Amino acid sequence: MKLLKSKSGKLSTSMLNDAILGIVLLVVIFKLYATLVPEAQTAGDELNASGVPLGSLFTSSGAIFIIIMVALVIVIIKAFLPSGKK
Repeated sequence: MKLLKSKSGKLSTSMLNDAILGIVLLVVIFKLYATLVPEAQTAGDELNASGVPLGSLFTSSGAIFIIIMVALVIVIIKAFLPSGKK
């Protein structure tokens, strides 16, 4: 995502569109995450209770969901950092 001001210090329509699109995508990602992860955690808890080998990885406090949360944070941070291209 680009900065909101161009080098001349003026706001451009494309930059504002990028900012609005970034905010909307951030909201959609969080809504999708909030909807899907609790279902997956419940399924992981049931999987672990059934005695499946390595089922503890999929519990609500298991490694898989910690990895998913860290990946979500990294994706969001990378999306809002300015790129190195000039």
